[in-house]
Amino acid sequence: MANRVLGIEIGENLTRVVEIDYKAKNPKIYNMFGFPTPPGMISDGVVQPDGMFRSILYSKLKEKKIATKKAVFVLNSARIASRDIELPLVKEKQLKEMIAMNASDYFPVDLSQYKLVHQIIEKIDRPEEKKLRLSVIAVPNDLILSYGALAADCRLQLVALDYSGNAIKQLMRREIPGDVKVTVKVDEVSTTLTIMDGSMVKLQRNVNYGLADAIEEIQDSELFGEYLSFTDAVDVARRKTCLAIRPDGTVPDEPVGGGMDPMGHEIDSERFKKLRLNVSYSLSNLISSLGRVIDYYQSRNSDTPIERIFLIGLGADFSGLSKLLTNELNVKVVPLQQFDGIHVAKSINLAEAKLAEYFNCVGCSLNPLDILDSKKNKGIGAPIMAGTAAGAMPSGGAQAGMQGNPPVGPDGKPLPVPAGETAEKPVSFAVQLLIFGLCVVVAVGITAYSIFSNLVLTSDNMTLKARVSDLSYAQNIYDVYNQTKKDYDWTKLLESASSNKNDEITGFVDELEQKLPSEAKLVNMSVTTDGVSMTIKTGSKDIAADVIAQLRTFESIMVSNVSTITEEVDETGASKVQFTVDCTYVKADDSAASESGDGTGSEPDDTSKDASSQAQTDSNSSQAQTDSNSSSDTDSTNQ
Repeated sequence: MANRVLGIEIGENLTRVVEIDYKAKNPKIYNMFGFPTPPGMISDGVVQPDGMFRSILYSKLKEKKIATKKAVFVLNSARIASRDIELPLVKEKQLKEMIAMNASDYFPVDLSQYKLVHQIIEKIDRPEEKKLRLSVIAVPNDLILSYGALAADCRLQLVALDYSGNAIKQLMRREIPGDVKVTVKVDEVSTTLTIMDGSMVKLQRNVNYGLADAIEEIQDSELFGEYLSFTDAVDVARRKTCLAIRPDGTVPDEPVGGGMDPMGHEIDSERFKKLRLNVSYSLSNLISSLGRVIDYYQSRNSDTPIERIFLIGLGADFSGLSKLLTNELNVKVVPLQQFDGIHVAKSINLAEAKLAEYFNCVGCSLNPLDILDSKKNKGIGAPIMAGTAAGAMPSGGAQAGMQGNPPVGPDGKPLPVPAGETAEKPVSFAVQLLIFGLCVVVAVGITAYSIFSNLVLTSDNMTLKARVSDLSYAQNIYDVYNQTKKDYDWTKLLESASSNKNDEITGFVDELEQKLPSEAKLVNMSVTTDGVSMTIKTGSKDIAADVIAQLRTFESIMVSNVSTITEEVDETGASKVQFTVDCTYVKADDSAASESGDGTGSEPDDTSKDASSQAQTDSNSSQAQTDSNSSSDTDSTNQ
């Protein structure tokens, strides 16, 4: 019991808790449960003490007969930043000093508001050099303080904090087979893709899309009842496939008809197909973003291709999601069903337990980051109190009694001794004299030690002053460095202010002349500072699809949107298809800068900005290749 902790992950909608052995070689899960997170309790990772949360947690702990009071919380926030760096092989103290000295180069934020934590990824031992590859994590102080306040409010002893990226990494090292290990953790509002080669993280990206929009579509459909709660909608998604595995909204091997809902009500087939299409469309940004990250990794690691992806988190139990991701990403995606290296108590029903959803709760207990600085803090939150509580110490005459003198009343006379007790005898003069003598000896010793220490410190101070004088030349070097850095920053700012993306128009026109198919006619083209908009006319939808596909191969531009697709038939019966393409310029240096390289980090901004447009492009491209026979089908595709 002494080594057990509560691994707790608080999501915006759902909270998950496991009782597990802490930092054990062969850990065991004793209990696991989840419950809805009170609305508004968490915002971008920062939590607020909440009476409802405390009450539900107490109730669950009592129901499960859990006496464990130690806790490890998992931090989830887009404000947590991480970087992979290389430093010389030095001692730990020097390593921390070097990280602190160069931290402003790693993280362009106010570092006084952050706690820096590092992990050694690997030691690079070459004949010519010896280095350390590190992962440096910057955690906002307000996140740390908020979880300390929450632990105190819930009367829990906070022994550690961990962030989601490290929790995933630690459990992947134990549970995921193969040399190249890949997981996609899909939760309510975010998704984390992690790729490891052996025990080393090659890439870890956060995507700001999750299942919240898909779950909201299920809530709004009213197919499964009015006023469906978030947790009820999640349960529906677990039990029934609400995703369009096929383009027509059906699922392989599903019987004809809409089937029955969990309440036994028949579901209208056509409405259910529409719901599936809407739910799948709500995931298009997520799928597009994951595809971009995977393509980025594959382009730089062709010798170690991704053969299988394990689906964890809430998405692992989202019926049909693994099949949909397999179809869209062209990589086998399988949900994680069990833990092989971690024991599970017999009281836990594995058939009903959603182990993949508790991935972070388990991982955070294995080897958490030292965010709390364990050498200085033995756990914060609610300390384990023993004896008299604070503020309950006796006062007045009672305190006198504790000092060996009989307690006295307001009149100065000793209070009567309660029945059954004996009055304490006053301390003899000889004993008092002995105590006084000991105090004098101790005082003389402390004074002598203070004088000696002062002499030593004075000598050290003189030595240090001489050393400072010898190193005074370094100040000049430092001043030159600062001035050079200011000049460099000003030059970069001036370059950024004077740059014009429209300078790329020449390269685009050259590429357009070379690659645009002869069957396509450029009707008109408008140019902005960020890109171009073209109206193109072709002889058929097939040619239109080819043109769009060709445009996506351009190196000078990126297709951001395809719209206004129209088809006309002239007097001779010939078909003419006209559409508009919006494109943005792509510069080589901008493209390189948008990718943070191998290691951990967040999904680039352009991923989230372009995801919706990419999804629209894919949808319209698919429309251009399909022989549409009805206007209703066309409207559905362009939504």
